[in-house]
Amino acid sequence: MTADERLTLVRVKIERAKKHLHDMEAEVRLFLEGKPYVIGTRGDPETGRRIYYLVSVREPALGLAAMVGDVLQNLRSALDHLAYQLVLVGTRGVTPSRRVYFPIADDGTKYKTEKPGRVKGMRQDAIDAIDALKPYKGGNDPLWRLHRLSIVDKHRLLIAVGSAFRSINVAPLLERQFPGVAGKVTLPPLWLKPADRLFPLKQGDELFADLPDTEVVDKVGFAFDLAFGEPQVVEGEPLLPTLQGMADLVDSIVCAFRPLLA
Repeated sequence: MTADERLTLVRVKIERAKKHLHDMEAEVRLFLEGKPYVIGTRGDPETGRRIYYLVSVREPALGLAAMVGDVLQNLRSALDHLAYQLVLVGTRGVTPSRRVYFPIADDGTKYKTEKPGRVKGMRQDAIDAIDALKPYKGGNDPLWRLHRLSIVDKHRLLIAVGSAFRSINVAPLLERQFPGVAGKVTLPPLWLKPADRLFPLKQGDELFADLPDTEVVDKVGFAFDLAFGEPQVVEGEPLLPTLQGMADLVDSIVCAFRPLLA
């Protein structure tokens, strides 16, 4: 089997992960277009400021969390398939043991302890290439997150997903402050990120406090993300960019190992 043929076998899992990710993008878009966040205003009796807050928040469907798991499992499997092929190359076709996995650990010490059983049969240049990735927490955190999230998904069924406050369009507020400009110039959207992403969002959360004694500005825009909700692994980070980053990372790793599959 040629290196390209081995690479193709490994990348099947990556392409499957990308297909799930593409389907997820459509589901997230439909969810956000369904106006799951209802925003209201109220006055603060002490400061006189106009408070924009969440009247209600709709939770995403459980099916979306299942799709997250599909992406994670295929990406993790791609790395394990890579390890399997590296052992086949190193042992000249001898079937690897069931213990062959792409080694990823919770820290550098555990990596050194767990690695030998995972890579037995690989050539030393392949092992060195894996070592160079530092696949453990504190060495390569994106790989570690992928590993931990895949374990969570296997054992608990669903990855925790929630909503996070991403940004606010303050252009309408600026236009209000300069009434002489209003009607003559329309400012482009000016999205500012909040200091606190407010994750997970819940009913009653305050999104923005306007100046004292101001009227409600209907055109103020608020943007939200669906985000991971796994404490101590990844919490409050947007789903799609985080998963896309993991997919790109795994794809680049697999392609970089092509010379070692010959």
